Amino acid sequence: MMNSMSLSRYQVLKYWVAILCAILLAGCAGAKLVSDYDEVTDKSLMTIQQKTDDFIETLITQSGTKKAAFGKHQDFYSDIDQQLRRLEFRVNAIPGNDKTIGLVKKIRLVILGEGKCTADGASLRDLHCMPANKVKGPSGISLAICRLDINKAISVALSLELAKKQDGGPNR
Repeated sequence: MMNSMSLSRYQVLKYWVAILCAILLAGCAGAKLVSDYDEVTDKSLMTIQQKTDDFIETLITQSGTKKAAFGKHQDFYSDIDQQLRRLEFRVNAIPGNDKTIGLVKKIRLVILGEGKCTADGASLRDLHCMPANKVKGPSGISLAICRLDINKAISVALSLELAKKQDGGPNR
């Protein structure tokens, strides 16, 4: 009698564990790893890339002349800073958007750096405001390398955003 009672308790316990596991798995089925696609983020990333690329192309053609002076291009840096602040505000407001938030921070760092304008910085603005480049701009080669870094950072963020849009992306 004792064995049959133990066996039935074991079977009941086994069924309860199976039911609890099924409930837990069903609850996790709708969990998202990243946020949904955001069209505004997508378009903002494209705008930032296009404006930065156009600016670098202009600097390359002006390199070595006074037209490429850092002081003559403050409008670009102010405009990009404003666009990045708006994008940062947007991505921070979307729940579950930690990956995109981190990528947008990286984009800010490669374009504007930490805002200190030092030779130790690796951003486009740091390169442009270095004492050797302040008057006649950075060399075309330096700008081309900088453009690659910027495009790579933006491309990673854009790829993530587009993957969210597709069926079978990270959310599914």
